Amino acid sequence: MKPGLVRLSILLLSFLAFLGLLIGNLAKIQIAEHGRYKEIAAKQHGFIRRIPAKRGAILDRNHRPLAATLPAYRVFGDPRVITDPRGTASALAKVISTDVRRLAGKLSDRDSRYQPIKLAVDVEKGLEIKRLGLEGICVEPSGRRVRPLGDVACNLVGCLSAYEDPLSGIELTLDCELRGKPGIRRYLKDALGTARPCVEAVVEVPVAGNSVVLAVDADLQFISERALEAAVDLHGAKGGCVVIVAPASGDILAMASVPGKGNFPVRSVFEPGSSMKICTFAAALDLGRVDSTAVFDTNGGRLEVPGGWIRDDHPQAHPLTLRQAFALSSNVAASMIARRIGRDDFYRCLRAFGFGSKTGLSLEGESRGILRKPDEWSGRSLETVAIGQEIGVTAIQLTMAYAAIANGGLLMEPRLVKAIQDESGRIIKRYPAKTVRRVTRRETAAEMVRLLESVVQEGTGTPADIDGIRVAGKTGTGQKAMHGRYIDGKYYSVFAGLIPADRPEYVCLVVLDEPSGRSHYGGPVCGPVFKEIMCTLMKKEKSLLPDDCVHLTMRSATVRQVVPAVVSSSPTGLRPGAARSGVRVCPAVEGLTLREATRVLVRAGLEWRASGTGVVVGQWPGAGEQVGDRNVCKLSLGPAR
Repeated sequence: MKPGLVRLSILLLSFLAFLGLLIGNLAKIQIAEHGRYKEIAAKQHGFIRRIPAKRGAILDRNHRPLAATLPAYRVFGDPRVITDPRGTASALAKVISTDVRRLAGKLSDRDSRYQPIKLAVDVEKGLEIKRLGLEGICVEPSGRRVRPLGDVACNLVGCLSAYEDPLSGIELTLDCELRGKPGIRRYLKDALGTARPCVEAVVEVPVAGNSVVLAVDADLQFISERALEAAVDLHGAKGGCVVIVAPASGDILAMASVPGKGNFPVRSVFEPGSSMKICTFAAALDLGRVDSTAVFDTNGGRLEVPGGWIRDDHPQAHPLTLRQAFALSSNVAASMIARRIGRDDFYRCLRAFGFGSKTGLSLEGESRGILRKPDEWSGRSLETVAIGQEIGVTAIQLTMAYAAIANGGLLMEPRLVKAIQDESGRIIKRYPAKTVRRVTRRETAAEMVRLLESVVQEGTGTPADIDGIRVAGKTGTGQKAMHGRYIDGKYYSVFAGLIPADRPEYVCLVVLDEPSGRSHYGGPVCGPVFKEIMCTLMKKEKSLLPDDCVHLTMRSATVRQVVPAVVSSSPTGLRPGAARSGVRVCPAVEGLTLREATRVLVRAGLEWRASGTGVVVGQWPGAGEQVGDRNVCKLSLGPAR
């Protein structure tokens, strides 16, 4: 072969080898390592930021929002892009409230690529800032958490940080449902590698979070919070709580706490005092250790126990029946009953009622309380636990124990959350009512309700009595202890009530921490709070009112006392057909609908004439005044006041 042809062949082969190598490398880059180089290119050409998802709402049982997220914009800046920090800050200050000098300083920090300016501004202001077209200032969709009903149920709802991280309450315990799935927004960089945060390239749409439907009634929660706040102020207490439960389902209808952002009902542990006697008497009746005919000689209100004496606050010289012992809250009788039960059986009954264990409520930080095992009891623990000492309970535990009696002996799990629903309102998960266990026979529960009713009728709970309504309840006064010793003058005042007693629909527990007024006993301190809440509830829920109860009216904005005006049993003599000097008197009908008013007037044997539409806003004669010879009451109707 000629030398020239050889050199040409070598050159051609070298070129083909180089071309093959180049093609191989291109194939490796384009095919084998395509994903890796694509990722490198993406990092060089832009960066990714998450788009926050709309947080789900927290609703009450009637689907009224307690917490919701409204559309908003988040405003931030990139100091490396901003060329005039002072001018940019001044322009922003014309739209949003901000300190120009401080903001200009933040926007001058060249070491930072992200400086938050406002985490949530109204949509209108966000769009206005967008229209300004300020270099290096980005406005992206966000959300603003609001409470349409104010601070109602804030202790249950909980709160979020400025960046919507859950901190407490339902916001924390059900964050996985509320949070949703964030989206993705990709921002591009220019040829110099400088990020341009206002330039959007690719967006992955966020998925909104689900909403949580609570068992709470916002109206009843509001009523409870205001009544509790007034009581704490009136008695100079450190704090307190109100818990209202529907006994048949275990629904938490209201759970108020002072201080407002705390969770006294699930975290605070206290000695329940005489309110614990419901378990003592129920255990004895259920085990057959006593019956309704039992009589107790209380020795003038003194019982010797190891290391001292147990005394009655209301000592009686004569023997007490079971009903009298419970109504008068005899410590001696309760201790004598506990001795008949015995340590092991009494401990098992207390555990059955739920003491010493968590209730399973959907809130963080719930305490299990304090209930020592019988082998850890002292020589007097049996008697003292029977009267609510040497035991620590939470308000929710005590409420559920009373709810079990109201529910015929069945202990329910407290239900705070009823359902989860998606953004369209479709229910995707339900939380059914759960029966924990039977704690007493139905007959025992019925007998206990009768004993509870005697407390309000003739015992220590008379301040909770409501004319015309059957109320059952129990008072309690627990001493506060520190370092194993009781502190003088420091008490928890307690009242737990069932209403109406013949068919309990509500169980309401009121606890005040260290009342410092004239009294520290549960009856006079907490009984009126229960009465106010229940009367206001009955005014709202007319179905709870008996046929002969006309209406309830509020007076005294400070103390918020509720005064019932009852037709059939009012001491003022407003009885259907009652005569004063041979003349009928007119019952109170203002505030009622025309149908309700006419029913009352007809039952009173009176005729009526009405003008206008709406509810009764005026009546002639007035309530309690004499009716003329024609027995006619004139009604004026108008809008509800």
